[in-house]
Parts: sequence; C-alpha cells; structure tokens
Amino acid sequence: MTKTISAQSLWDVIINGVLPFLPHLVSAVLMVAIGLPLARYLQKKCIKKLHNSGDPTLKRFLVNLVYIFSITFIGISALSTLGIASTSLLTVLGAASLAIGLAMKDFLSNIAAGFVLIFLRPFKVGDYINVQSASGTVTEINLFMTVLNTRGNEALFIPNNQLVTNSVTNYTHNSMRRLDIPVGIDYNADIKKAREILLQEMAVNDQTQKEPPPMVLVQNLGDNAIQLIARLWVEKDFYTQIKYDLLERFKISLDAAKITIPFPQLTVHLSKEDNHGKE
Repeated sequence: MTKTISAQSLWDVIINGVLPFLPHLVSAVLMVAIGLPLARYLQKKCIKKLHNSGDPTLKRFLVNLVYIFSITFIGISALSTLGIASTSLLTVLGAASLAIGLAMKDFLSNIAAGFVLIFLRPFKVGDYINVQSASGTVTEINLFMTVLNTRGNEALFIPNNQLVTNSVTNYTHNSMRRLDIPVGIDYNADIKKAREILLQEMAVNDQTQKEPPPMVLVQNLGDNAIQLIARLWVEKDFYTQIKYDLLERFKISLDAAKITIPFPQLTVHLSKEDNHGKE
C-alpha cells in the first residue's frame, strides 16, 4: 500500500510539476540551438557588409561587439523562457556583487579599455607598435585583447587594459621617420672623407627625403673608434629596408676608400722593469 501511494505521489509530481515546465525547457533549448547559429550567421553578414569599409580597426571591433550582444540576448531570452526574470537574475548577481566584481575586474576593465582604444585611436590595425618590450603589427582589436603579429610571424595577445595603462610607442603613426645609423671609423681615418662617402650613399637611395637633408655628425669619441651617426628621414614603409641597404653600402664604400671600421681591442704596454722582473 505504501509503495502504491509513493508511486502515485511521484506521478503527481511529474504531472503537476515537471510536465508544465517541460514546454518552457524545450523552448529554451530550441532558442539556444537556433540562436547560436543565427548569431554566427549575423556575424558573417556583418563581416561581408563591412568588407569594403576603409576602417579595418572599427570593422573587427563592431563585428565582435555584435556577436557578443547577440549571445547575451539569446542567454537572457532563454532564462526568461525558463521563468527566470532578468530582474531576478540581476538581484541574484547583485547579492554576490563583491565576489563577482573581484572575479570579473580584469574582464570588465579589458572591455572598457577596448572602447577607449577604438574611440581615442592611439593606434589602428596595420600600425607597428611597442608596449612593455613587446613589438608587432596590430592585426586585430577586439573587446578583450589586441593581437600583434611580430617580425617572426608570432601572434601576441595583449589584454586591452595593458595597452591603456602603459606607454605605447606607435612607430607608424607619422608618415615620416628619422633613421639614425651609427658608424665607427678608425682614429687615423679622415673624418671629412668618411662623411662625404656616407652622405653620397644616402643621396643615392631614392627613398631618402631631401628635406630635412641627410647629415653625418660626430656622435662620440669612443675607446676604439670615432663614432659617427648617419641621420636621414625616410617614409615609414621603407624604414627597415633602407636601414639594411645602407648598412651594406656603408661597409662596401668605406672598405673601398681604405677607411677602417675598427673592432674592440686591448693594447698592452710592457715596460723594461716588467721584463727584468720576469728574468
């Protein structure tokens, strides 16, 4: 008799409790199952729409923003279908605000920093930047992090808040860059002749800017060499190419003129007293 009553009670719970809730559960599952592919489809449509946009930085940011808002909307709608009101959900989150705030502090700061980077534009996609000894070309700025591609074709993922709270050097922000190439010559060499050779090689390069004009200065009188500095202005896109090209040209031309580029060396002088002491 007890078993019959227990089975009947369990059946009543299923009939009165679970079955009325089942349509809501099915609706929530269907909403998520349909909504996620729909969010991805919407993301792809945005990419196609913005494909010809002249601002790749804003394009990638907006695409990610649309996708995240779509996922958030689907999640809230599914919870509402299950009978969990958004206000109730916010109340529960508010009760645990301290723990959630500490856990999501960096997460939220990265999102805020992402908006700062998009609106203030210290750099954009395609710029070559340096932050905290990390350098690379910006390939993407999303809500949470910025992606750099290094010269070694490595991907660097830097949280957005680090780019807002630290100094960032943007090497390609301006169209022109100053290129300084140090050159050491022997103390017995003719400085004027060495200067003429370096200036001539800089003038041969088509990408060298005429204004301000190239110059060669004596930077320092070092321990082993007279340190010259060859200074010129170049377009940012040709900076690295011109640097390596001129380094090779300088070496070849100075060798041809018999002007030595010395290497560090140590000269030891022995006095007669030292020699007698050894005998």
